Amino acid sequence: MGLLQWVAGGILAKSGHNKLNPPQVTVPSGFQMVGLKAKGMNEYTIKYKRNGSNVTEQFTINRGARSRSGGWEFYFD
Repeated sequence: MGLLQWVAGGILAKSGHNKLNPPQVTVPSGFQMVGLKAKGMNEYTIKYKRNGSNVTEQFTINRGARSRSGGWEFYFD
């Protein structure tokens, strides 16, 4: 097995791990989480909307994030 195959295998394994082990998210009152998607090796995109609204917004977090202003909290395994 060549070096590039070994590196590619590691990247695929890490990406698969992120998809299977998303963070637990505590959503502040007044918001509803619409989606959580793994993005790359260490990032997640969270889509949310305000209660009673049809407009969705999103932000990206990495595995090092523990909280965000406004009451968002993230728990990683």
